[in-house]
Amino acid sequence: MCGGGESRCRPFDLRPGTDSTFRAVEVRKGGEEVLTRTPGIVIALVAVWTITGCSSIRRNDAERHWWQWQKAETASPATLADRYGVSVGERKPKLRGEQLGLKFDHPKVGDFVSKYQTDLRNFYGRALERSSRYLPRIESILQKEGVPTELAYLPLIESGFRPHAVSPAKAVGLWQFIPDTGRRYGLRIDRFVDERRDPIKSTRAAARYLKDLYGMFGDWHLSLAAYNTGEGRISRLLSASDASDFWELSERGYLFRETEDYVPGFLAALQIASHPEAYGFSRPKPAPLEYDLVHIEHVMPLSAIARWSEHPLSTIEELNPALVRGIVPPGGYTVRVPEGTRAQVQRAYAQLTPSELLALQRIALPPPPTRTCRSKGKRVPCKPRTSVAVARSGAPKLEAKKPTQTKSTTKAVASPAPSKSAVSKASAPPQRSKEGVKLARSNKSGRKARN
Repeated sequence: MCGGGESRCRPFDLRPGTDSTFRAVEVRKGGEEVLTRTPGIVIALVAVWTITGCSSIRRNDAERHWWQWQKAETASPATLADRYGVSVGERKPKLRGEQLGLKFDHPKVGDFVSKYQTDLRNFYGRALERSSRYLPRIESILQKEGVPTELAYLPLIESGFRPHAVSPAKAVGLWQFIPDTGRRYGLRIDRFVDERRDPIKSTRAAARYLKDLYGMFGDWHLSLAAYNTGEGRISRLLSASDASDFWELSERGYLFRETEDYVPGFLAALQIASHPEAYGFSRPKPAPLEYDLVHIEHVMPLSAIARWSEHPLSTIEELNPALVRGIVPPGGYTVRVPEGTRAQVQRAYAQLTPSELLALQRIALPPPPTRTCRSKGKRVPCKPRTSVAVARSGAPKLEAKKPTQTKSTTKAVASPAPSKSAVSKASAPPQRSKEGVKLARSNKSGRKARN
């Protein structure tokens, strides 16, 4: 064995002994054999070392062969196409939006892709699942309006595809319209109807708004930033600074933090939605929104329409999220009903009698609650205010003034009625002065003396 260099190494041989040890025969220069005893544990360690060396050599050989196989498979895509009958590209699949000039390779976009896969994974997964309900209709509307269909994923970061989402700035709906912008693009917003919650009508308004923004800036990054913070602010920043695009405005700190994150957040969401399986998400199953339209001319609760269509009230409310009070508003409205139920709803609506219609209207718009007053320690309905009560309260009494006619052809204007203070002064007895009171007393005493 080698104890400390080649000069000290000598050949040896192992021969079995009579007990649990082995006999090591050391051969020296003179041919003399010297028997030594070596413990069995040392021999076991030598055997383990030998086996390990052999396994590592086999592993290196296997890796070398695997690398040669992998190199041979990926070297020529044309060869694979001819062999297996498939087309193999030389680059990754094209992302939706690249033809629009959207910049997916920015570092902030990569950061948001990581966030959607980790911290915001639950939010993104649920929003992507809800998108299957609205995406077919939204993409169809955007295509008709001449807007890129890639922007159909904008509600994913705006509202998570929730029609009733409300932001701290009072922006509402899938597309998060504020009241002024919503009314500017034709949405009805009042105490009965809020069409910002309507996925169809709000999408038409958003498509026209995005189209106007792109016509103003000519760049989709700036248009998306203007959609978030307002076109006026982006125009002022571009005119007041020498920045030419969104990324320069963001890097120089001209934008709010929300707007800085808005554009890369949308690009990351669009990147994942293009190939969700590649990022650990499942592609949602399509469940398009299907419905029929029925025009209702009277005030009516949605529960009656649900009963006529033989569907739960939640289904009718989901189809009509703009009817915020759960009723058809005064003046009538076009209501969505489940697909295939239009005929039976129209039939039931046409068969309503005047008394039934009045009862439904009272359910939809109940009379205001009776005003109560406190009387003798109890709350009782207030009595109607009479003319005496009005006079006591000091409220002016409204009376029709009749013009007085004179001999002339023109009508004289009636003189104003005297005020209450003037009437009281005229009806009150005249007050005496102190000297008058003394004179009256002296005359009275003189009369008694004569008598």
